[in-house]
Amino acid sequence: MKLYPEMFLSPWHLIVLLMVLIAFIGLIMGGYDKKTVLRSTGLSALIFYFMLTIPIGLITQESLYKEETMIQSLDQRYEDKQANGQLHGTQDYVIAYVGAYKNEDDADIVVYAGNYHATQTFSGHIRVYLYDSEDEEVFIKTYEGVTLEPGEKKKLDSTFTSHPMATYRFHYEAQPEV
Repeated sequence: MKLYPEMFLSPWHLIVLLMVLIAFIGLIMGGYDKKTVLRSTGLSALIFYFMLTIPIGLITQESLYKEETMIQSLDQRYEDKQANGQLHGTQDYVIAYVGAYKNEDDADIVVYAGNYHATQTFSGHIRVYLYDSEDEEVFIKTYEGVTLEPGEKKKLDSTFTSHPMATYRFHYEAQPEV
């Protein structure tokens, strides 16, 4: 498990402050002495923090892991295209990548795109074709009105499929608006 800073301090952690404030006020209203109020408030802050951080960490870790691996895969595809001399037009600098993350009964399909051109903004359509291990079409989807600034990489879509996606292949086409 990789640890990300977002797991330990997020906007959701404001709930801890609210719960600690409620505990603090409750202890004061209960007439407890100052030492008991401070000790119990500190202890409740730790307990609330860990109770909230564990589920946030599990949820955040999975999504950040997917984002990180997708961006690494985009970068690798760009480097491969660059090494093979396949970068001719503006649309060649637009790279798409489809990742399939297997769950228990289905697969989470994530589509990312990036613009690797140094100065040109890409504005147009990206069509993605996804095939399973037996070359059966899982989906064809066109993402219209995609705008990618130079160097921008972003998630286009996330969907689920019940197709077995142990191995898969995909193809994409980037078409600039005319």
